[in-house]
Amino acid sequence: MRIEKIEETLSNLEIAHRQIERAIVIFLDDKDYVSALTLAGAAEEILGKLLNQKGKEHWLDSISKGALRALGFQKKELQSLEATKARKEIANIANLHKNRVKHYNNDGTITFFVDVAAAEMIDRAISNYFDLTKRETGAMGRFKELILWGNNA
Repeated sequence: MRIEKIEETLSNLEIAHRQIERAIVIFLDDKDYVSALTLAGAAEEILGKLLNQKGKEHWLDSISKGALRALGFQKKELQSLEATKARKEIANIANLHKNRVKHYNNDGTITFFVDVAAAEMIDRAISNYFDLTKRETGAMGRFKELILWGNNA
């Protein structure tokens, strides 16, 4: 096989779109949950930054804000050092599996529900994609129908 040197110019949105689409195919058709988790995690992160550039919240921002409120932080305290530390810990927990499968770890192994972690990350990426574009692709609809709503008929 020969490499053809295919050159493309891609926007961040197009990169994230391709990553989500492949993550869904890999998840649903190939049952390769680690690869789906990694691709969806990359897309979710890109889309989150695009949303922030537009002054909008992404999935993790919303979850963090809700968790901080549940922990008792008032609106005026959300910029405090304590809130910043708590927000970082919330992000670390939310991104634990994504980060663990894409980085070397001295522990050598990890045991977790790979399909659940991948499905959650794909859902996060879809949420960010929709919040940014107000569109949903056929693959995204298929994923939601089969996995999130459990309509396997």
